[in-house]
Amino acid sequence: MDQKVQYLNQMIEIIDTKVTIFKKNKSKLPTAAYQAEKQVLSRTIEDTIKLAEEIKPVPYSLINDLKAVIKQL
Repeated sequence: MDQKVQYLNQMIEIIDTKVTIFKKNKSKLPTAAYQAEKQVLSRTIEDTIKLAEEIKPVPYSLINDLKAVIKQL
């Protein structure tokens, strides 16, 4: 398996875990912590989208799902 695909799969796993925890706890977070965590997650997802765009064939459905996750944060 291509290294980029392996890395992409690992990033998706991390994002899934972190977003789930974030959504569960966001109402309990102080405003500054909420904004910081949201920014880190958004940047990580954006970097993952860039990586996905480098893979051939481009996984457009995955990219669209990641963009939707950013909007849900």
